[in-house]
Amino acid sequence: MDERQFEQAQALTERLTQAGIEQAMQCHLEPPMEMSGRRFCLDCCDEIAMARLSANPRAVRCVDCQNDHDRRHR
Repeated sequence: MDERQFEQAQALTERLTQAGIEQAMQCHLEPPMEMSGRRFCLDCCDEIAMARLSANPRAVRCVDCQNDHDRRHR
């Protein structure tokens, strides 16, 4: 790996780290919508799938809405 490739990899790592930090902070700002032990998406109000909650217990959006949210806030 030459110096240019190293710098590109380092810049990518920094961008991904920052994006992860911003996403984690966003989850703390938005309380989940819950009713009867079930969690609902903040955007579409559909129930968040158990598989998503198992993968990310702090999820406040379904997968589709989270992807849309991430695209809008890049």
